[in-house]
Amino acid sequence: MDEIQQKIEEFKQSLVSQSPLKEIFLSCPAVLPAIGLLIGLVLQYYLNFPAFVWFIILIFSLVLFLSHKFLIRSVYFVFISVLLCFICLGPLRLINHNLSAPNDIRKIPIQDFTFAHIRAQIVTEPIVVKQGDWLFSKFSRSYPYTHFYAKVTAVKTTQGWVPATGKIKFYISEDANNLKIGNDFQTFCRLKEFSPPGNPGQFDIATYMHRNGVFLSASIKSANAMTVLNTKKVKRAFDIKKELNKLAAKALIDDSESDDSNALIEALLLGSRHKIDKELYNAFIKTGLAHLISLSGLHVGIIAAFAWWLAKKAGLLYKGRAIAGALTIILFLLIVPARTPTLRAGIMFIIICCGHMFSRRQKSLNSLAIAAIVILLIRPTDFLSPGFQLSFAAVLGIILFYPSLFSFLISPFQSLKNTFLYPILQIVLAAFSTGCTAWLATAPILAWHFYMFQPLTAVWTVPAAFLVAAILILGVLKIIFALLLPTIAAIIGIAVTSLADVFSYLVIIFAKVPFACIILGKPAIYIVLLFYLLLFLWKFFPPRKNYIYPVAIILLLVSALSVKYFNNSNNLRLTVLSVGHGQAICVKTPDNQNLIIDAGSISKSDIGNRIVNPFLDYTAAGKIDSVFISHDDIDHYNGLPEILNKHKCKNLYTTPQFINNNSNTALELSSFLKSQNLSPEISPEKLSLNNVTITQLWPKDISNENLMTDNELALVLLLEYAGRKILLCSDITKDVQSHLINLYPALDIDIMVIPHHGSAKTLEPLLLTAFKPEFLITSCSDGQLDRASPQILNFSHNYFTCRDGAVIVLINPAGQIKVSTFK
Repeated sequence: MDEIQQKIEEFKQSLVSQSPLKEIFLSCPAVLPAIGLLIGLVLQYYLNFPAFVWFIILIFSLVLFLSHKFLIRSVYFVFISVLLCFICLGPLRLINHNLSAPNDIRKIPIQDFTFAHIRAQIVTEPIVVKQGDWLFSKFSRSYPYTHFYAKVTAVKTTQGWVPATGKIKFYISEDANNLKIGNDFQTFCRLKEFSPPGNPGQFDIATYMHRNGVFLSASIKSANAMTVLNTKKVKRAFDIKKELNKLAAKALIDDSESDDSNALIEALLLGSRHKIDKELYNAFIKTGLAHLISLSGLHVGIIAAFAWWLAKKAGLLYKGRAIAGALTIILFLLIVPARTPTLRAGIMFIIICCGHMFSRRQKSLNSLAIAAIVILLIRPTDFLSPGFQLSFAAVLGIILFYPSLFSFLISPFQSLKNTFLYPILQIVLAAFSTGCTAWLATAPILAWHFYMFQPLTAVWTVPAAFLVAAILILGVLKIIFALLLPTIAAIIGIAVTSLADVFSYLVIIFAKVPFACIILGKPAIYIVLLFYLLLFLWKFFPPRKNYIYPVAIILLLVSALSVKYFNNSNNLRLTVLSVGHGQAICVKTPDNQNLIIDAGSISKSDIGNRIVNPFLDYTAAGKIDSVFISHDDIDHYNGLPEILNKHKCKNLYTTPQFINNNSNTALELSSFLKSQNLSPEISPEKLSLNNVTITQLWPKDISNENLMTDNELALVLLLEYAGRKILLCSDITKDVQSHLINLYPALDIDIMVIPHHGSAKTLEPLLLTAFKPEFLITSCSDGQLDRASPQILNFSHNYFTCRDGAVIVLINPAGQIKVSTFK
């Protein structure tokens, strides 16, 4: 054995004797900096230390490194100094990212809203929304509208026009398809800060926008209020990207095929998923396969592997294949949206290609760490996004656990090694192992962000992966042949469309399988952290008994699945959601029955998908036992179709007047209910749900259905539990309120949901005196709050959803009341 071989053997032996973590830090030198960078960003984001703290720690890390260099030769000193150095780099980058120029438009003082003359440039393609994808959008006054992002260049002050900076989200209340990216414009607009969420589970648009450097929205009613100054071109790189995307879309999409097939194909290859049918999109979410229509790393990997295979068949050596593969991925990244998963996968593959070019083998873990460092230095707030977390967690799970799981699954089939079945079995088990390890690493993140658990995702991944691979490869070939041989491209297009139809059908079938998706509710953060701690210990500190950590993880999952049945046990919870001008009330009984009393709004769009469904998921309400529609006003039920599309409902109660009504909106809802095999029933006079009783106080026999309006015939319900009473007044008028006072003179309630959004015009002054409530809750918009009755405003315990957000009432078995607000 010569001296070089001896040194190699000694080095291998030294690695064998090292701890797994030390081996990773030495063989993958980018891992420790990536961990440090992420830790620093998290600490700075949540604790917001001043910059000098990080400079002090940075100096300490340099001293530590120098002491290793000149005093104590220990590799652990290097590890600690590198970790501390990058822990400091993260906060300093985040502080720099959050710095604003002195003339940034975000510094304009705004209490609620303000008006301003601005000049700006359109920096994203204007999108025209002609109608919403919710059933009652056709009755909404919010459509059509146009939205885009604009870069502010100047603001008009008392001294005239002065330079300004910053980015804003712009809205125009009409179809403004004449506007183009790159247009410079001047306008007088309404500036407003983004509102924080008003309800549990609701998407936080304000935080999302702030993370992306957008702090204000601007709006005008008509494009005529905007003066286009010129059509200056934006950066040429973006022009190239836009043209490549258009060229690829034109070659890929066949107008003769169905829109549903084209939408799925476009999502899989070009990342444009907004055209996908709502039912299919929900099916992808339920099955845990939504990443397949979001251009995940799987897409980049399949295209990269296909490019590598073509280069190999063309006779290219490793360096030639690496160059061809890298160029293919760069071209792909230029065509598709720049989302974190595709960027991560693209960076990883390019690093691997560079390793082949320079005869340096790259480890996947090191490439993943480099990708994380690059993305976080460019976009330091990305670590907060679900896309970043899911993408990196999935790949990390595959890298760490795939080899062991695949070996475990394939070992019983070694006797088939020399048969034709073995390669097929290898491919299937490889796909399952990949899906299983990715699911294991991402399940807690999905539960944290989306409140759901999809236990069968790894199973669905096997057929889905093969179909996606076929669609991607054939789709790429179709794009290529469309430019050269259109006839062959058309034949390939038929195959792609057929595969897309099969894929759609399978996903919808998968979504209907029992327990394909389990609504967990919001898990406690300690459960998420403990889950990852167990995975870490399982990988790097395996016990003698191999079953300990898997059993612990299973028990943790069972506890997470069971916790929803013990939350607020024996308590009645009533939540009046913040929906603006409308009403949506959710009730959870002590035995976990879920009731909805109205769900509509005319000041907020699509409250079913945006407010009520997220709240139901957040609180782990998987099914709805009963829905009550108080009366025929659209602001009390236009969110119901989206709720009932997602959640099964046993009973739907309303008034005879609503059932017999022929208004356009009532007929629209009735048609939808028929499609769901739901038939409205007349609300029972008394409904007993174990210890909870719901009594209908109005309408009564004295009401004349032919003479009264919708509001006068609205349901008035009384909820009783543990000796406490909650009165839900809907939109009843003064006359009806007087009738109630006369009908129930001895009624003494604890909580009242105020009638007709608190309007001073429709409140009977004696109502509060007669029923003596302790708490008042008003579901209203900001404008309605300004017109609220002084009697309500001056009440000692009053709550307004527009001001306080969702109002949550908890009543325990002893009759103790706790009222809290979301804001």
